[in-house]
Amino acid sequence: MARKTKEDAQKTRDQIMDAAESVFYDKGFTLTTMSDIAEAAKLSRGAVYGHYKSKLELATAMAERVIDQVAPFQGDAGISPLLNLKQYCLQEIRSYIEPSSIQKVLFFLYIGIDDSPELLQLRYAWEKKRIAQIDALLKQSISVGELKPDADFELISLYCQSIIEGVFSIVHFGNLPENQCWQKAEQLCEYGLQRLPT
Repeated sequence: MARKTKEDAQKTRDQIMDAAESVFYDKGFTLTTMSDIAEAAKLSRGAVYGHYKSKLELATAMAERVIDQVAPFQGDAGISPLLNLKQYCLQEIRSYIEPSSIQKVLFFLYIGIDDSPELLQLRYAWEKKRIAQIDALLKQSISVGELKPDADFELISLYCQSIIEGVFSIVHFGNLPENQCWQKAEQLCEYGLQRLPT
């Protein structure tokens, strides 16, 4: 019997993590079993355990893989920092809503986990990146005179985070017609950011 190459092993791990994304998204962490993931991956339970010792190890690897693949926000140098902030807010909202690997993983980290410290750390790391991006754009806005230099920076940063989370909640859990979701998301972001102390 031929030995598996590193490439074969990685292909199997990816197959397992792809299956885990869907199963964790559908069932959450507690209700998911390694058997569920093996079945979704079309592998034996032994094959899954051959790569991951526990459900937590697999969930952590799955989430880290997707989060590491997310490209950082690329602002448009031709527009103002506050317009870039609006674009960033909309990009974040899309990452939570549009069907994709990042959407499944973020949904899992925010709704499907049971306060496992390892998984909470991944969620906090995601939020830390988000806060750093918001803060960088706010600092640029202050440096070009869009925002008052004496504004309560910490409060404004929290406010911008609440815009992302609030608009996501309205678009995802609300009863908006599908053909109006993104138009409303954009209008809400713009309306919220217009309230900043310029």
